[in-house]
Amino acid sequence: MFSRYVATLIFFASATALQFSSGVGKNGITATDIRFKDVTSSSGIRFQHFNAASPEKHIIETLGSGCAWIDYDADGLLDAFFVNGGPTPSVRRVVTPRHALFRNLGNGAFQDITKAAGIQGDGTYGMGAAIADYNNDGYPEVFLSGYPHSLFYHNNGDGTFNEVGRKAGLRHDGKFASSAGWFDYDRDGDLDLLVLNYLNWSYEQNTYCAPKPGYRAYCNPQNFHGASPTLYRNEGDGTFKDITREAGLINEDGKGLGLVLADFNNDGWTDIFIANDGVRNFYYRNRGDGTFEDLTYVSGLGYNEDGRAEAGMGTDTCDYDGDGLLDIFVTHLDYELNRLYRNLGNHRFEDYTERAGLSSGLNLFSGFGTRFADIDQDGWPDLIVINGHILDNIYLFHPQVTYAEEGHIYYNRQGSFQNISKQVGEPLGSRRVGRGLALGDYDNDGDMDLLISNNGAEGELLRNDSSRNHWLGLRLLGRQSNRDAVGTRVTLSYGKNRRVDQLKGGTSYLSSSDPRLFFGLGSQTKVDQLEIHWPGGAKQRLENLLADRFHVIAESSDQR
Repeated sequence: MFSRYVATLIFFASATALQFSSGVGKNGITATDIRFKDVTSSSGIRFQHFNAASPEKHIIETLGSGCAWIDYDADGLLDAFFVNGGPTPSVRRVVTPRHALFRNLGNGAFQDITKAAGIQGDGTYGMGAAIADYNNDGYPEVFLSGYPHSLFYHNNGDGTFNEVGRKAGLRHDGKFASSAGWFDYDRDGDLDLLVLNYLNWSYEQNTYCAPKPGYRAYCNPQNFHGASPTLYRNEGDGTFKDITREAGLINEDGKGLGLVLADFNNDGWTDIFIANDGVRNFYYRNRGDGTFEDLTYVSGLGYNEDGRAEAGMGTDTCDYDGDGLLDIFVTHLDYELNRLYRNLGNHRFEDYTERAGLSSGLNLFSGFGTRFADIDQDGWPDLIVINGHILDNIYLFHPQVTYAEEGHIYYNRQGSFQNISKQVGEPLGSRRVGRGLALGDYDNDGDMDLLISNNGAEGELLRNDSSRNHWLGLRLLGRQSNRDAVGTRVTLSYGKNRRVDQLKGGTSYLSSSDPRLFFGLGSQTKVDQLEIHWPGGAKQRLENLLADRFHVIAESSDQR
């Protein structure tokens, strides 16, 4: 049930690590050894995103849709899922655009099983996919955000899904939903759902915008009112309740696109960061009593170091500098900088973009999907950004800027970043109108591959063929905690090194990534000590875990 690459044995704190070899590491890896291969065609993945682009310039046409990795059949192989757009009052198709689910066959190939799985959609304009096992039965579900309502697909465990959004209380009617993320905000053992709402908008509110006389363009989001995020509490009986107001999260100033759910002060309670488009970002501390405290202004995350709000779109969090605290990265529009906010502790952050080497030159790119990932497994997480402009006629207003744009990769040199995009080259450096980015090890070789969704274009699968160091993969299974173990904090010690990461909710842009944790170990062939802090409060410690293997660890009730 768990995997094709592991045995059925699960181990607890006192057991010996389960070992799954996948090759020998390699020392002396450099940035020039990072490379990807476009395997979209050879894999059998065929997906065309439909954005309903029209002369009416509805703002929804610009945002694209996300993508996700999901092991829907629990066979240990990540399957690929793409969210599609949909018809609008201006553009309709004879055949309704459908979402797409591709089953991983385990030999590098995928099979389109969308129709058989019953997850095609209903004509809703789809935005994002948030994947989680909300009922702890071992099979992940799909919350599909969209407009004018969202969809919730229950996994039947037999290869099929049923849409139960209305029955479950997750229909989300009349809202322009964007990113969503699962987390156990109240630590009761099941996953709750936070949904971002982009704008208070409808097709009837469409406005004529012409930054240059005679040339219509998509409107700036400043032309529309904002909308509050929505928090749904899992009632444990298959239904959800909107508890946004009682949790202290009502905030109509939001124009949310990117979301990260993580414990930023290591107190065991998951906090919230929201990247907003053109208005201040939001940062909420989890008080641990079912409510959140708005710390946006005191945290330093609301505005950049110049005191300005920017066009926040994609976001991720990671301990990029090895100090044990999760830092935050946010992507923005051209002529703005993508921002790195360094965690100083006690819910305080500092705009560290320039000092981290992420601000060289004029930025002519618009970033969307983004993730931290240790591409070469040297122990330092690198950074990937998928770019693509909003305006299809941007050349009329900014001649230096293109609609389709190259992707970027920033190599982490022990706490500072170097843009190595030109050295890496194609296919990541190819031009695309990039939107969604999901990371996942679809071939179970220990490194992260890229699933990319492009606005109005074909989806992509880029296989990671980088030279490799040693690595460790973790699949955590909650028992008292939620089964997906979202909210778990892990600390690795190996040699003189110490690394920290968490299983987080949200991340990237409209997308969901591999539910496992991956650590690069450099030249080290084992992890001396692994400490796990489960969201339910239990702690576990394991020693001498061999590298270049996946380890499946179930939560123990022992307190250590």
